[in-house]
Amino acid sequence: MSVERKTVRVDVISDCVCPWCYVGKRRLDEAVARIGDRLDVQVAWHPFQLDPSLPPEGREWTAYVRERFGSLERFAEIQQRLVEIGREVGIPFAFDRVKQAVNTFSAHRLIALAAEAGRQHEVVERVFSAHFVEGRNVGELETLAAIAAEAGMDGADVLTALREGRGEGAVRLGLDLAEKIGVTGVPLFIVEWRYAVQGAQPTEVLVEAIEAAATR
Repeated sequence: MSVERKTVRVDVISDCVCPWCYVGKRRLDEAVARIGDRLDVQVAWHPFQLDPSLPPEGREWTAYVRERFGSLERFAEIQQRLVEIGREVGIPFAFDRVKQAVNTFSAHRLIALAAEAGRQHEVVERVFSAHFVEGRNVGELETLAAIAAEAGMDGADVLTALREGRGEGAVRLGLDLAEKIGVTGVPLFIVEWRYAVQGAQPTEVLVEAIEAAATR
């Protein structure tokens, strides 16, 4: 006789060009896998923009990094640390392939549309991978439509929806929510709106938060 699993909701506030958010996603995936036989963990992704001032067409990556970090050498040190951590969670970060600093508003629109189609988890993973592993421009609508198709959505329909501006309202609501609750850094994992885990914490921390929420 099967035992019905208790449902626990995890809301994740994230930006899809944040490497720590990608690490955090993989650690959340591992946490869910560990306790999935006991708990039904439902994950929802919400938008945050690390740099909303970027133009829609983005900026050349090297110049942007110099402006944000002061030097390429300093950023290279951060990258090396991320490459090492990425290996631990199965992410082959390829920062040398990233050529464009992108405005992520449209990528967040795709993620919102994917939620409607029940494909959000797959799309979030594909957007992260497209940017950090494959070096694709996730600010371009055509690229986003291709990513959607790779995740099981209808790419042509998604491209039409993105060109028509669909998803804008949902993204703006999500960004307003992040501002309202005082989010200044991502990832942020909110478990049943009782527990918050800030940053790409170890898998064990996420497991503990989810299990604690399940006992309430």
